[in-house]
Amino acid sequence: MTDLPVAAMVAVLCGASAWCFRRALRRAPASISIARDSMYGRSASDARAWHEGFTAGKPSRWVDDHFGSGLELVGKSAGDVVSRVLLSVAAFFLGTLLAMAALASMGAVSIGMWSPAASVVVAAMAGWTSFHSVAERVQRAQRALRQAANDFVQLVAVGLTTDQSVEEAIRFALDVGGGDAFESLRHQMLTAPQRGVAVWDALEEFARRHGLRELAEFAVSVERQGTQGVSIGETVAALAAGMRAKALDDLERDADKANANLSGPTVGFVVATVVFLAYPLAQRISEAFGG
Repeated sequence: MTDLPVAAMVAVLCGASAWCFRRALRRAPASISIARDSMYGRSASDARAWHEGFTAGKPSRWVDDHFGSGLELVGKSAGDVVSRVLLSVAAFFLGTLLAMAALASMGAVSIGMWSPAASVVVAAMAGWTSFHSVAERVQRAQRALRQAANDFVQLVAVGLTTDQSVEEAIRFALDVGGGDAFESLRHQMLTAPQRGVAVWDALEEFARRHGLRELAEFAVSVERQGTQGVSIGETVAALAAGMRAKALDDLERDADKANANLSGPTVGFVVATVVFLAYPLAQRISEAFGG
């Protein structure tokens, strides 16, 4: 083990020991507010200021621009994502260093200048994995929301075919639809009158925020019916048919992508099987001609 890793480990351990010793010898708080923070944690204002500090940074702004309203669907904020990635990077970096130091102390490996580089690589992979997991959750939530919007329009179209009014068809769709993604749409629609917002305005705002173009068109049709009394039965039926066709295209595209992802492993399996079965025969033929 070289001097540099030993010095780094000693510095980290000494710093941690000094911090623990200082925490152990800390005197009682000097005020009621400090005592309360010590017993129940930091105050809400401090926690809010810490969270806003994360949110105001460039990484958080980049995350917010990258995911858009998708973070709202999974109950996360840009500060949460940044703090999660940084925590993963720090934990894996220190864990890798300590693991290498433990293996070196047992003589299993020899630590050189490549150890910090390996720790950096492992930490970067951990941060990328943490970020990628959030991205996958956002993508799944966005797909579920698009499916919920599709189901909502389809149910409204079905309600209009039974001689219901637009308001009754919307209430029918909100009562029948289910799922977490549909629940966010239901909450947006049901709380609109309480907020003093028209139903079509609330629906259009929801569609614009989450990038649901077809749902925004449906909101415009509902507004036209509510303000001008225009019949929108045929318009909603045509919109529902278009959304069904688009959903079918998306399903076919996902199926083709899944088949493409399986083509590589399938070809590799076939080639490996052929080589495994043909190798003994080729060896015998070679021995026969060689003999």
